[in-house]
Amino acid sequence: MPSTPPPASHKNNINFFRNYNRLVGFTYIAIVVLTMGFFLFQIRQKHTEEIKVIQGHVDRHGQFVEFILRSSLDSLEAMRISAANFYDSAPLAFSKAETDTGHSPLFKKLEQEKLSFDLDKAPEKDATGNLNGLGKLQGRTPEFYLDVEMALNLNQVFQAIAFNLPNASESRFISVENFSNTYPWLDAAKRPHSDQVYQSQAWLMGTPEKNPTGEKYWAPVYYGGTATGLLVPTAAPIYHNDKFRGVVSIDTSLDYLNRINADFAYQPGTVFLVDAYGEVVAHPDAYANALEVQATQKLEKIMPAGILTDGKRLTDIPANQAVEMGDYLLIRHPFISAPWQLVYVVPRNQLWKNLLWERGPIMLLVVLGLTLLMVVTYYVTTREFISPASKLVAHIAQESQFTPAPIPAVPGSWKPWFETISQAFKQSLQLVSIRQELDIAANMQLSILPRHWPDEKEFSLWGIMRSAKEVGGDFYDHFSLGDGKTGIVVADVSGKGVPAALFGMVSKTLIRATATRNVSEPGEIIAIANDILAEDNDECIFVTTFYAVLDPATGILTYVNGGHPPPLLIHQDGTTEFLPMTGGSALGIMEGIPFAQKTVQLREGDYVLIYTDGVTEAFNPQNEEYTPERLPPLFTNRPIADVNEAVNRTVADVDLHANGAPQSDDITCVALHFHFAKNSVADNKPQEGQQAS
Repeated sequence: MPSTPPPASHKNNINFFRNYNRLVGFTYIAIVVLTMGFFLFQIRQKHTEEIKVIQGHVDRHGQFVEFILRSSLDSLEAMRISAANFYDSAPLAFSKAETDTGHSPLFKKLEQEKLSFDLDKAPEKDATGNLNGLGKLQGRTPEFYLDVEMALNLNQVFQAIAFNLPNASESRFISVENFSNTYPWLDAAKRPHSDQVYQSQAWLMGTPEKNPTGEKYWAPVYYGGTATGLLVPTAAPIYHNDKFRGVVSIDTSLDYLNRINADFAYQPGTVFLVDAYGEVVAHPDAYANALEVQATQKLEKIMPAGILTDGKRLTDIPANQAVEMGDYLLIRHPFISAPWQLVYVVPRNQLWKNLLWERGPIMLLVVLGLTLLMVVTYYVTTREFISPASKLVAHIAQESQFTPAPIPAVPGSWKPWFETISQAFKQSLQLVSIRQELDIAANMQLSILPRHWPDEKEFSLWGIMRSAKEVGGDFYDHFSLGDGKTGIVVADVSGKGVPAALFGMVSKTLIRATATRNVSEPGEIIAIANDILAEDNDECIFVTTFYAVLDPATGILTYVNGGHPPPLLIHQDGTTEFLPMTGGSALGIMEGIPFAQKTVQLREGDYVLIYTDGVTEAFNPQNEEYTPERLPPLFTNRPIADVNEAVNRTVADVDLHANGAPQSDDITCVALHFHFAKNSVADNKPQEGQQAS
């Protein structure tokens, strides 16, 4: 026995559930993808913000280091000013021999050793430096004694520097007279003055040969011993009477700089200082125990690989900008007070890892929450919506075959739906019948409108009608009259829909029949039609009508305007004007109304644009009316190729104005183009028996 195929409703249920499952699956995937996309977007935004945060930390850290360097230069300048003031105001006795009683008390404490002299017996060792040098105190030049007094006078500045400048490890004055004064005080045996000091860069860079302008400068780092570690001098030359007298200097402890550098408030990443000689002077790892380090490291050893390649120098990197170079993010901050650079380097992947670790757990919780929400939603919607909806689909399928079906077991809130569907299908038969009748009415209306338009040597005519509903109340017509003349009708029935369409069909037929069977004037034709339409017009429907008769032989257009918008006359020279009204009312309102007529002489190339109020009363979304004033600019000094272009240009501008707003009224537009009269323009003289007008 062959198996019975499943009913169509069963297949619908299967498809419904399968499509729903696909939809839920795709929705879940889309939500996860969008969530991950949003997460990545947030991560990228956070990465950008994090770079700005790093930049801010680097700027603040650089400003703090800049303050330290600036303070060293300011203190150095204070020593130079103190020296200059001393030279300008020193007593004459300070330039005399060591035995002169006019020397300062501290000068008198200097003691002569065999081949040197020192201040080992200073009365207040905490308040003075130890001045020691080579040679004898006796028999020296006046400049020597003046320089010694000046150096001893610097002790006051040395004290202030030690109090205000915590980074200063030592302050000193080195004289051309082969002595030096160094603060803080230390026994001369432990820190003797030596000729080697004149070979150091701190001295050589201050000499007139190397520094003719007397600028302050930063010398290379040197090792100062186990007590002080690595030191970096900043120095300046001292002059008296334009003669070079020595160098004052302040030695900054790299141990202090590294402790300051270690306070950089952002992790991860590494921040370090590089001097003008490519030496790293502060680094959290390389100088973790700065006092134990005896030599600096080159930038090339500290900088990660892949950054300074192909001859690139540190100064080639844009300043104060976060730059991605290879696998690293780098920021270079140059100092103003020293030819140094502050460099921040961090692996790019480390930044991303930190951001993912910070945001990842939250995003995981969001995804899990969305998953749980989707599961609960799927269960609830399947029970409360999908299952009843699938039964509703099956019920609709049965009802669509016009087979009554009982309402299945569904939640109570769904029963009205099933009842409504059953009732709707009962009523649908009636709606289908009405729709068919409307289609027939629309086809009938279109069938009575002219399908062929005259395109003669003397004139051409063309138009369109677009209904606001299935059927409309506008109509147009053209027909041949006696003596080669042509009648043209454009009309608009009040209201819309089927009643207006039926009244329009009657009006069109009546006007054509009256005009073609009578040789009366247009005014009389319209008066006859009006009387017939007004008779027994219980619905009070009326029709605005423009009826015109064109004589192609002469170009004379005789017309009657029964309450219709005035047509636009477009001359070949680019000027336009509206045809004067004839004072008539709409047809069908009252019997016995006379209708006046007027004539216009068309010239070669003239166009007449005839339209209904659906053109001029079209509204846009802002409820603004099109108005007749918009028509003349469409044609003023704008040539027209043919009647089709004249009509299409008008309708297109109306649609542009409407900007998608629903059409509120039927739109009809007809264009007449008068080419030339049968009697040529050159022979435009009255015929025999005709008087000139």
